[in-house]
Amino acid sequence: MADNNDDILGPKAFSASVKSSDLDDFIFLIDLNKDVCSISDDCVKYLKLPSANFSNALQAITSIVHNDDKRLLSECLSKLRKKENSSNDFIVECRMQAPAGNYVPVALRAKYIPAANILTGTAALKANQRDDITGLPLESQMVADYNEVRRAMGSVSGFILAIRIEGLEHINASLGLEAGDRIFNVVAQTCIEEQNDKTRAYRISGNKIALLNIGGGTATDAQNLFQSLKRRISDIEFDLDYSVVFTISAGIVAFINDSSDLKDLIKKADFSLSMGKKSGKNNLYFFNNSEYSRHINKLDLRNKLRESVKNNFSGFEIYYQPVIDATQFNPKTGGQQVHVIGAEALLRWGPPGEEKLPADQVIPVLEETGLMAPVGRWILMKAFNQCHIWNQYDKNFHMSVNLSYVQIERSDILFDVECALEKTKVTPENITLEITESGYIDHDELQRLFDELHKLGINVDIDDFGTGYSNLRYLQNLHANTLKLDYTFVHKAVKGKDGDSERRVIEHIINMAHDLGMKVCLEGVESEADVEILSKLKPDKFQGFFFGKPVSSYAFLDKNKKYFRDNAPPKSDEPEEIS
Repeated sequence: MADNNDDILGPKAFSASVKSSDLDDFIFLIDLNKDVCSISDDCVKYLKLPSANFSNALQAITSIVHNDDKRLLSECLSKLRKKENSSNDFIVECRMQAPAGNYVPVALRAKYIPAANILTGTAALKANQRDDITGLPLESQMVADYNEVRRAMGSVSGFILAIRIEGLEHINASLGLEAGDRIFNVVAQTCIEEQNDKTRAYRISGNKIALLNIGGGTATDAQNLFQSLKRRISDIEFDLDYSVVFTISAGIVAFINDSSDLKDLIKKADFSLSMGKKSGKNNLYFFNNSEYSRHINKLDLRNKLRESVKNNFSGFEIYYQPVIDATQFNPKTGGQQVHVIGAEALLRWGPPGEEKLPADQVIPVLEETGLMAPVGRWILMKAFNQCHIWNQYDKNFHMSVNLSYVQIERSDILFDVECALEKTKVTPENITLEITESGYIDHDELQRLFDELHKLGINVDIDDFGTGYSNLRYLQNLHANTLKLDYTFVHKAVKGKDGDSERRVIEHIINMAHDLGMKVCLEGVESEADVEILSKLKPDKFQGFFFGKPVSSYAFLDKNKKYFRDNAPPKSDEPEEIS
């Protein structure tokens, strides 16, 4: 492996930059019979031309065109003279050499006049239309090229193949930014070599390259193009003796007779690219409209949740589901003797007048957007306060609140809990925090958190026990108060084909938990038949739709009004809810 990155990757292919003040249009005439050119004096200041009037016109002009663009210009001129261009003119962008030796982007608009055998047109120096590293036209030029065809044809058919270099961050970190730029340049030059008169490469945002086909190309054509690029890159790695290893991921969006804005198509291609990356490096992903619709809906939900948080948590609400004392429940009474010992606080969200979304649709979005911490604090305050209110009816009524692993990792959860306890004046022993033993949480940190919460007098339950992350080895050290068995686990015991074996597993878990001084709550109890089967296993608590669905605080109080009325305090002692 060479010590010098220049030896590995070679120097940059070129550098092009033109200040905005340098923009101008230059009229030119080329007499094809006499092969002479007349051009404005100002143009000579910017391009390496002999003078404003010179002979050997085509050779002189071609000599200052970048090698990678000469073939394209030559093809345009050839078609023009053969009258293959129906509009009898052409527009082409190429790089031309400036007096200082660098290359600048020039847009040529030319028209052939057969009678006089004269090529006439304008040349425009264009600022910021090419990338300094790769020389590729930028996204703004991509939009302009697409719009030009769309205006002329009314609609466009073709594809966008969006490409990202995987491992570029590692190359930048280990070999330096210059090496990363050169790798990017290598891929760009490979894309340039794959160009044809219908497909062109552009540099787009976020270290990505897009190959745009607006000549009727299909998704299959795009797939073949991607495979060709991969083979070329593999050959480059071999030539470099694998001193630098990198791969590309790609996303494809194909379109037929489409009149959409290119920016909308780029968004779809970018989405496909991100999906390709999720499925693994060196992969290609074809655009899927159903998945994209879900993605757009998720983005919309993110924005609405942000606005709700900003607007004093408008649209957020806490629903409550009863927790039942299983030891005092008699299945033979048909559910008439139900002892409600507490409730689980469950988040809901929705605009006024619309159906509320459940926690499993809202929480993941809150976690991804960083909104889980403020919403989590709001949940703690509301649920603790509600428990304090209901404790006036039953001093032993418990409130269970779920903690997201994001709350635990990205906020000072102990401080948040202490603040909620202090402000609401709730009895800590009546609060239970439910934590899922997620693989994302370090077990040593989890044990320290359990210990600190116990010091505050708060109960801690392990939620969704049996979902795959739970480890029996840690149960004794964590000192959890209750194991909550996931509802899918319970459903297998009462409805699955292997119900007998599943029930034996649950019975062993219950016995083990009792031996360790813990209680067990069975979730997902849906029918009286479920209760009859599960009661024989001697759990401590039940929770499920059979005993009550999650409802608002008012509905919860109304449903359990007899229970609360029997324990009601004098009117003067009723607490007021904290806003």
